[in-house]
Amino acid sequence: MECSCEIDVDRDGYPSLIKEKIRTANKNHICCECGKTILTGEKYEYVWGVWDSESQVYKTCMDCKSVRDVFFSSWTYAQLWEDFRDCEFEIPESCIAELTPSARAKVCGLIEDGWDED
Repeated sequence: MECSCEIDVDRDGYPSLIKEKIRTANKNHICCECGKTILTGEKYEYVWGVWDSESQVYKTCMDCKSVRDVFFSSWTYAQLWEDFRDCEFEIPESCIAELTPSARAKVCGLIEDGWDED
């Protein structure tokens, strides 16, 4: 089932080269999106690319990748949660069901925080 929600971020540009791979951590890493530690043995997304003639590496935990895969049609690395919070749309349960359990908890927490602010 595909989610009907779609966040399209106005990106600064596309990489001239990119290599994406799901890896298993052989040491701890930090997720570029949420800042959590990706522990040894956990899977994560490794992205190497060249943006504006500058080489960059991004390591994303599977929870943040889950959110990006379900909700984003385009994104800027290291801005996932900021961009998610800035978007105003109804999130159907079918979209939430596609997330990893930890990502689901975080998204539901953000929804509840939004209700508390209203």
